[in-house]
Amino acid sequence: MKKVLLIFLILLNIVSTACGTKIYSSATITRDEANTGGDISFIYDEHTKNIYFGGEGEYLQYYSADEVKGLDAGYRVGIKVIAPSEVKNLEDAVLEINGNKYNDFFEKIESQPQNYFYIYPTFSEKTKEIKFKITWTQMSKPQKYKVVLNEKTKFLKSEK
Repeated sequence: MKKVLLIFLILLNIVSTACGTKIYSSATITRDEANTGGDISFIYDEHTKNIYFGGEGEYLQYYSADEVKGLDAGYRVGIKVIAPSEVKNLEDAVLEINGNKYNDFFEKIESQPQNYFYIYPTFSEKTKEIKFKITWTQMSKPQKYKVVLNEKTKFLKSEK
């Protein structure tokens, strides 16, 4: 009887975990068109969902605050995230970064939402790794990403 109950609980757990949870293909990740961060290396590993910047002998650029984009001053990189093609309704998407959740974050052209958005993670001597996640729809499994600054990357001196 215990074995039957145990098997039943395991099957119930599998079914409840899988039901209603849509899994989408990975987003397309590229650098932003302005190459924010400067002339540094960029690698995106789709399998691990890790995004790598920098390397030995490379310098991360410092940027002043950008009030239009709502960005603080600091050493940042730019990432363009394109939604998976099978996601048709982007209105329910939620972006979570640094503990903050955002809705309605997709770029707009003439008030029309596009299928992509930008994020600008900021690094420091202490912060070399930043995580974010995207939930494309209310019934989808969140996709977790990690942005990593190579430890050998140096910080270009700012002109404060």
